[in-house]
Amino acid sequence: MATVLQISDTHLRAEPNTPADNDPDASLSATLDAVRGVEADLLLLTGDLADDGSLAAVQRLREVVGGLAPRVMAVAGNHDDIDDVHSTFGGIDSMDVGAWRVLGVETFIPGEDHGCVDVEQLIRRLDQVDDRYTLLAVHHPPRSASTHPMFQLLRGDEMLAALADRRHVRAVVSGHLHEAFDRREGDLQLCGSPSSYYAIAHSGDEYLLVDDGIVGAQVLTLDDDGSFSCKRVRRSLGC
Repeated sequence: MATVLQISDTHLRAEPNTPADNDPDASLSATLDAVRGVEADLLLLTGDLADDGSLAAVQRLREVVGGLAPRVMAVAGNHDDIDDVHSTFGGIDSMDVGAWRVLGVETFIPGEDHGCVDVEQLIRRLDQVDDRYTLLAVHHPPRSASTHPMFQLLRGDEMLAALADRRHVRAVVSGHLHEAFDRREGDLQLCGSPSSYYAIAHSGDEYLLVDDGIVGAQVLTLDDDGSFSCKRVRRSLGC
């Protein structure tokens, strides 16, 4: 069995100088306090690491999360500079963790909030390696409760169709929505992470910032028999 700690949508800025009622650093700190006891094999960061696209923000995040797990994988979000994310976290997009392989898949489109997946490239990556149990990590979910254009993944349906023929891919985890969700697509589990900063509730084309949504992280359990489970960890912050 392997344990993956997923933290998403931290939205740090170059300088930690935001007011107490709108402070991504304080919220991230509370999230980290909530997951300190998790013995993770891998820390997975799924985009919007920076809010302002700055290298300084991404570097500050690396310092803050150091020590949470022996290995780290990061994918970029729509707020990030993808080169900064890769240079800061090593640009690693594939790791074997226990009986599983974790693949990072970039969905970033410069200057856009929505994403797009290169399905042909993903198929090549999957078909060039062995068929061990596989977890895909993306920023934009291929399908969710939202139909708002800002939260869509272009070619997401094609991606899901390709994964249906590759049954060793057991789960896709994502960020971007700031809402935790679970959804089944055939045998494939789609698992959306909460943000460590603030929560959004989605329904079709409507979305609303909410005070009662889950804010924090999630712990992914990858069992040796190919089963997958996800547990949300809610942070506590008195501000």
